Amino acid sequence: MSILALEMGRIANRGQKGLKTAYVATIVGIVIVLFILGTVSWFVLGLNNLKDDKIQSFEIDLFFDNSVNNLELGIIEEEIAQKDYSHTALYRSAEEAWDKIKEDIGGGDTALAVLDNENPLNQSIVMTLNKSYFKLDSMKWIEAELMREYEGRILEVSYPETIFSEYNQGIQKAVYFMLFLSALLLFVAIAMINNTIRLALFSKRFLIKTMQLVGATPGFIRRPFFMSAIGQGLLSGLIAGTMVLGLIFLLQTYNPMFLNMTDLKLFFIVLGGIIVFGILITLTSTYFALRKYLRLNLDKLY
Repeated sequence: MSILALEMGRIANRGQKGLKTAYVATIVGIVIVLFILGTVSWFVLGLNNLKDDKIQSFEIDLFFDNSVNNLELGIIEEEIAQKDYSHTALYRSAEEAWDKIKEDIGGGDTALAVLDNENPLNQSIVMTLNKSYFKLDSMKWIEAELMREYEGRILEVSYPETIFSEYNQGIQKAVYFMLFLSALLLFVAIAMINNTIRLALFSKRFLIKTMQLVGATPGFIRRPFFMSAIGQGLLSGLIAGTMVLGLIFLLQTYNPMFLNMTDLKLFFIVLGGIIVFGILITLTSTYFALRKYLRLNLDKLY
């Protein structure tokens, strides 16, 4: 009797080890998929962050006649800063603009020699646009409104028209490519996680059928598997999120641009997204795999 008990104990131990191995293998598989998905998501959102920063740093010069006094320009600066289309508005004197030109072309002596010691620039207000108005049509409308509102005082609204079409076309192509890549990756991720969950439950098909044969209801059988699926999705999401954070810091040691692509809010969006996705897909895959085994005849389990 003791020999039989020992043998049953060994079988039980091997079963427990098998379940632990299957659990760990499932976690590892889900983590890898979520890590890849999280990295691509962070990259897409990070590029969007960089795009917004670049848009909102693009300067549009509003040149005013030098006869307009500083007090009046201060009022105009405030008015422009409060416009819906304006991200920032900052007064720049003719001297400041001239110093910037001299710096850009390689020094004061060169600039003065070229322009005969005279400052040809007018005082200006440097405006940047909100991202939703960064279109050539919107800029044309803004230019017309400014010229009408400040008629007689504003001389010119200066900006290169080509930057709008070139920038928006380039971004559109990048967005389409990243959307295609994200959709493809999402499909692969769902398929891989679903396959991992199905393989894990395949090893428990006899346990599921035994519980069903002794009278357990489908809800009672599903409950522990659903709780396990939630735990797997949560744990996998946290591990994958930590790995994404580690990758960000690793990349920024080689190029600071990667750190500029993200912020704390963006990271938590990515982390929350992969956790929610991990839980949802593990729950969904568990549900459909359980439904299959609950409906399966005993003869077909082998």
